[in-house]
Amino acid sequence: MKPKKKKRKLRISGLIFILLVLYIIAMLGYYLFTMPIKRIIVNGNVNVTEHEILKMANISVETSVFKASSSSIKKRLKEIPLIDDVKIKKSILGTITITIEENKLLFYDVLTGKLYLSNENTIAEEDKYIGYPTLVNYVPSDILKSFIKGLSKIDEDIIAMISEIEYSPDKYNDVVIDDERFLLRMNDGNIVYINIVNIEKLNRYQTIYASVGSGGILYLDSSSENYIFDKDGDQKVEEEKNED
Repeated sequence: MKPKKKKRKLRISGLIFILLVLYIIAMLGYYLFTMPIKRIIVNGNVNVTEHEILKMANISVETSVFKASSSSIKKRLKEIPLIDDVKIKKSILGTITITIEENKLLFYDVLTGKLYLSNENTIAEEDKYIGYPTLVNYVPSDILKSFIKGLSKIDEDIIAMISEIEYSPDKYNDVVIDDERFLLRMNDGNIVYINIVNIEKLNRYQTIYASVGSGGILYLDSSSENYIFDKDGDQKVEEEKNED
């Protein structure tokens, strides 16, 4: 005789345990998906206010963390002209961190009424933005474009020390020697001559100022490692210190 096959009995307790685990997983997933934002952190903004960022991002503590699309937030925030890049980080505890990288404010052009940014875009001047110099005269378009690229490499603290920018080609007997030279009037009273090829020397301005003081003319438009500081007709030639 063939032995009788024993029917496998499913234990009720095991089934209940599996269903309970599935229920907990489902509830946890639902909780995480619907969990509201508990905290919003904004980093890196200087000229764009936190209020403006949160308004444009269209999120608040009532928004679900996981329903707040990072790509949508980035797209909306990059509509603000001063914002160059955005990084979004979400925490399982309900925190969203928005890290902003701004374009630099380079200068205001009195002829066009536009404020130039480091990404070469322009915006209409707004009173809420401060700490940028004024370009007071006409600059040929090709030279202006090169000047913007060069100035965008300068530290914002240095740009904020410039009061006025004047296009001032170097001439000798009415012959233009350097058509990429600019005159910068500094807030400290100094005048600085700089050209595009040497413009990154401006990043050493604070160190140079500590040595020469104010009330003179500083020539940084030479490829030489030396610079000239002329105060009351008394020219001093000093070697540029390399801090690297």
